[in-house]
Amino acid sequence: MKNIIVMSGDIGSGKSSVAKALKELTQFDIIGTGAIQREIATRRGVTTLELNKISQTDRSIDDEIDAYVIELGKTQEQLILDSRLAWHFIPDAFKVFLAVDTVVGAERVFNAARGDEHNPSLAVTLENNLKRQSIEDQRFNHLYNVHFRKYSNYDLVIDTSFTSPEVIAQKIKDCFDLWLQQRIFAQLWVSPKKLLPTQSIKELNTDDALAENEAVKVFVCNGFIYIKKGHQHIIDTHKQGIKLIPADILSEDPTTEISPGLTAIQLATSVTIAILYKWEETLGFEYSVYPEKATN
Repeated sequence: MKNIIVMSGDIGSGKSSVAKALKELTQFDIIGTGAIQREIATRRGVTTLELNKISQTDRSIDDEIDAYVIELGKTQEQLILDSRLAWHFIPDAFKVFLAVDTVVGAERVFNAARGDEHNPSLAVTLENNLKRQSIEDQRFNHLYNVHFRKYSNYDLVIDTSFTSPEVIAQKIKDCFDLWLQQRIFAQLWVSPKKLLPTQSIKELNTDDALAENEAVKVFVCNGFIYIKKGHQHIIDTHKQGIKLIPADILSEDPTTEISPGLTAIQLATSVTIAILYKWEETLGFEYSVYPEKATN
């Protein structure tokens, strides 16, 4: 196994900050392909968003970045690589995905105030991030037939929305050490604030209870993470101030049967806004975004 940690992630997920904190823990070198993209954009006199649009028809941009990443995988050791697709080009690396709430990600990008990006307001930043994300998703699917936001591509997925880079880096280091030892660890670590309930708090029953050392069971649907089992555990964990909890992902396919006779999409769309409001009231926070299909 190579001592290479590759990090992909959502826009604004804090990959650069986490990489710096992880370097302090591992003493590995850091290379970020985002810097390569910005260099290419500057050379061409365009923004990174415009460069992404150009990339849809100009394959040379992707080829240049890809060749660079592949060569790193062949020649480097003890490396932290910040790259959207390094997990694809260096399959024997430790593959990490950093997820973030879309609004939190936009706030981070806006506050960073990068000179090569035009983000005059938080609303515009959020719109730009979503556009860029859509362009990247379409381009990578077209060029490589991959979905880089699919969690099953990675050894470890961590939600960075409400946790410091130092805590995230330590979690990556801990799981990386277990991976090197070929030991088991939870694939997903997520903030309780990112999990949506599928049951009314008043209707929680013994079937929802977790056994000792059992991880919370979740499924992913339309960009949201829903709780299948472990509602009460999440409530208790949040009240204890724990920022990240381990979870097992049951499925990312909306057609998968999650409950008897119910697919993931059916269970997700059965969650009403009233259930979400009551969950927020109980845990003492508000979601930044609600599923579009949540109804009264």
